[in-house]
Amino acid sequence: MTHYSRRRVLKLVGLVTVASAAGQLLPLPRLRAAQPDAPVAGLDDLMQVSRWLTQQDSLNLTVGRALLQALNQTQKGFIGSLMQLKTLLQSQPDLLQQDRLNFADADSEKLAKVILGGWYNGVVGKGQHALYVTYVNTLANQLVDDKLVPPSFSYGECGSWAQQP
Repeated sequence: MTHYSRRRVLKLVGLVTVASAAGQLLPLPRLRAAQPDAPVAGLDDLMQVSRWLTQQDSLNLTVGRALLQALNQTQKGFIGSLMQLKTLLQSQPDLLQQDRLNFADADSEKLAKVILGGWYNGVVGKGQHALYVTYVNTLANQLVDDKLVPPSFSYGECGSWAQQP
């Protein structure tokens, strides 16, 4: 080994040693993993309203948590509006038997459509304020997953799509 490369290796080893020691000596903030079983305010209500609106009994709880977070960020007073929507749907279950959502209360109808959009499209909000929640786990993709592979997922080897069938 030449003198130049030996010096380079020693510098690299020294740098790694200093970095390791600094990482142990300095109190660095640790990332906390989300606790999936921790209670989240409004999650049960969102899941119940979502089951009524989608007419799906088994909705993904992880997606529900993400939707709740996105809805809280994009909808002013979301929890209060959610409670109003839940009360409306409990008192007037016939609203869910219509072909199209058509509520007397325009705010509740708008919120119901936003919730449905989140479950089916995986996006909450519009334009620059839109938040991406999920892609593969959207209800739209789940409805067709027995026939279609979600767009951008390859059926085979990389580039196999370019060959003529």
